[in-house]
Amino acid sequence: MLSFSYNVKEELSRLPSNTCCQRAELASLVRMAGTIKIIGGQRKMFLKIQTVHAPTARRIYKLLRKSFISPVQIAVKRNNFLKDRSMYIISIDLNHCRTLLEELGVFPTGDSFGLKKTVINPELIKKRCCKRAFLRGAFLGGGSISNPKGPYHMEFVTQDEGTVDTLTKLINDFGLKSKVVERKNNYMIYLKAGDHIADMLGIIGAHNNLLRYEDVRVLKEMRNSVNRIVNCETANLNKTIDASVRQIESINYFKENNMFDDLPENLKQIAQ
Repeated sequence: MLSFSYNVKEELSRLPSNTCCQRAELASLVRMAGTIKIIGGQRKMFLKIQTVHAPTARRIYKLLRKSFISPVQIAVKRNNFLKDRSMYIISIDLNHCRTLLEELGVFPTGDSFGLKKTVINPELIKKRCCKRAFLRGAFLGGGSISNPKGPYHMEFVTQDEGTVDTLTKLINDFGLKSKVVERKNNYMIYLKAGDHIADMLGIIGAHNNLLRYEDVRVLKEMRNSVNRIVNCETANLNKTIDASVRQIESINYFKENNMFDDLPENLKQIAQ
């Protein structure tokens, strides 16, 4: 059975987008899942983007084909960590795409070969639609969301501190609150509030899965509400029963010790 996170990514991978949004999404995908590979024998450098999600791999391939003239290669390898899934590796010669990557702000200018410590081009995410596209690319490249039947959780994982700053700022721009935690060599930006996760699904364009998410969330909250009411009623009933038992024990005590007739008339009527 496919996970909820997989279904969200599959929906996002099929969304149409404008040219400006495609550049923002590609910049985010490269930031989240891209690496530079140097092949010594061929004296070539390649940009490689890895994913275990087939629809995401197809989307990355199409975005690269639209942006670069250079041939885009795609390879499928066995995943050593997830045995039931393959690893898709999309690669392109860096010599043919370096200029555009520098313009996108995902590759440093000069002689540096890393994808880190670069600043995202602010023009890429100037429009609101492009901000949504950047967040969508971040989710496709390094995001996940838990099944709404369990605890609410949505996260973006990256190794780049600059990307963390960009993502948190964009999330805050949409009125949502995210938190950041550092784990080993990675940073995790995450949301825990159910309302904020629902809003994020709408922001990145996963509207069909947003409806499924809300259906499960409403049913879950309704069950929790019913359980709270039942537990409250049960607790009140137990208190009433305990009080009644103590009253009966008190009445029997008075009767057994010939003290019942000494009670006031109104109390005797209540006791009887």
